[in-house]
Amino acid sequence: MTVSKFPSLEFHLPKGNRHLAYSSVGDANSPHVLLCLPGLLETRATFDPLLKAADGLQGLRVISVDLCGRGDSSPLPGDKGYTMQVYLEDIVQFIRHELMPDGKPVPHIEVLGTSMGGILAMYLAHEQSNHIRGLFFNDIGLELPWMSIYGLYDGMKKEGRLPTPEEMADKFNVSIGAVLAVQSPAHFDLPYRKDWKGMKFGHLLSDFKGPVRLMHGSDSGVCTDQQVKGLQREFPKAQVLEVAGAAHPVPFNAMVNQFVLQSLSLAVVAPVKVAAVREVPVSPTVQLAMPLDAPEPVAEPEPVPAQPSAAIPPQQPVAPRVGLLGLIKQLLGATKK
Repeated sequence: MTVSKFPSLEFHLPKGNRHLAYSSVGDANSPHVLLCLPGLLETRATFDPLLKAADGLQGLRVISVDLCGRGDSSPLPGDKGYTMQVYLEDIVQFIRHELMPDGKPVPHIEVLGTSMGGILAMYLAHEQSNHIRGLFFNDIGLELPWMSIYGLYDGMKKEGRLPTPEEMADKFNVSIGAVLAVQSPAHFDLPYRKDWKGMKFGHLLSDFKGPVRLMHGSDSGVCTDQQVKGLQREFPKAQVLEVAGAAHPVPFNAMVNQFVLQSLSLAVVAPVKVAAVREVPVSPTVQLAMPLDAPEPVAEPEPVPAQPSAAIPPQQPVAPRVGLLGLIKQLLGATKK
């Protein structure tokens, strides 16, 4: 079971009798905040190495959050109703109340998202009132190919079978309801665009002016070379770090941690050693990661009702709710044609 080694703090949500668990290093009044969002069936424990590396850096606060039904956060009532819309609304409330309390100056907020967390980061950045100034994507790009989703689904199998919900819940330290929800067509209820290749999120960042960075694995089936190049076309100045031998998602090892902290442009951060980092020989960029970020692939992101602030303008086409199996059926149907 994945458990964070950092103390669990509680943020009580304004609505409902539940809380989000989070860990934090650095002064609460730091002018620079890095908010870390885990993948589909990950917990905040995945960011422990990054928090350890950042602990003690002046002027920086690093926060990792458990989404509802994960880690030490409260499950939803009846352990049902987990959707992307709920995750997004919870994080927005966390930002507004914990990071931007009334009477205090708004800090410089950047978001680091792994896989599904990266997709949520795009929706957060789309709404200017969230004051997101910079983005980091861990093996997630501006598109999510249908083939990548199928690969994640197939990669979940052990000895020819899929793990039971109980086995997955115990292994990843999440509720059974959350495991079941990610396999439901109702899970990804945020609006998005699509074509025959897959789900598309780039339009959410069409007006984003902050820095974009991408860490991707050389062996990733989610953030492929095509995804990296696509992100670089949209963000020519994006920084890209390729981690040799890594699949999906990229682990927070010493090299990745230093890349992240150096990219924040803090004077107290030591420069990354050239020998330790392999950067793509093009303008740095962000990569795309799958909506399922457990040590091994588990489930993809699914459709969720879009929140007003993060919704796509009415004139933009919105894809119908589609779950993992539905996406696979669409993919197979498209290939037959």
